[in-house]
Amino acid sequence: MRGNRWLLVGAALTAWGITACAGTGGGTPGSPAASSSPGGASTASTAPGPPLSAEALKSIALTGEDVPDSLAVSADERSPADSDSTFPPVSDPSCETLLDATHAVGASAVVDQNITWKGSILPGGNTLASYEGTGAEKAIDRVRTSLTTCHDFTGDSRGGKYTSHVAPEKAPRLGDESIAFRVTTPVKQEAPDLPSGLPVLVQNQQHILVRVGGVTASFSMLDLGNSNHFPLALVRKEVARMTKAQHA
Repeated sequence: MRGNRWLLVGAALTAWGITACAGTGGGTPGSPAASSSPGGASTASTAPGPPLSAEALKSIALTGEDVPDSLAVSADERSPADSDSTFPPVSDPSCETLLDATHAVGASAVVDQNITWKGSILPGGNTLASYEGTGAEKAIDRVRTSLTTCHDFTGDSRGGKYTSHVAPEKAPRLGDESIAFRVTTPVKQEAPDLPSGLPVLVQNQQHILVRVGGVTASFSMLDLGNSNHFPLALVRKEVARMTKAQHA
């Protein structure tokens, strides 16, 4: 894994006495059908200009005022150290490419956001990234291509070894192009007083990637046992800011 990459096995889940569980991912309950291009949608393209700085990305990031259902919303510039590999690559090279591209590896500037929702310890997030030249388009292309071959992978996390299943979803038509997919990971429940009372639960994380010009936004929504969705109204608000910032 690299830095705070989206897979949170062993982070939020450890706080509940849950650890990663090796085994098949088992698919995604209630996943929407994928579009003809796996997980993707596109509209008219916005020509990329000079890459936005980290400061500019922070100025268009979501805030607590934008997210009334949150307890806290952070926006932190990513340092080179935050992108260093802390775990070995996952088992499938195409899935590793998917994870790296989703995590904005290779971007010229990155701002990571964590959203703490009211009534939940399971976070949401948004990663804003700017790229030189056609780097943003290439990043989205890597995700789209990887989704055709990345289905299951195993890896290591702070909570132990895990196995995840990847499934494309129909993406909202936003920005110049957008992609959506979902990752499910079985996890062991070690705390007997958890409300579900189940020995194994499924960590379920939705991802929506949107590109506008040379900037991408990667939204994630984490849930346990349910297939939750990142609020589309917040995605639209962020996309509008991405567009305005590159036409200023």
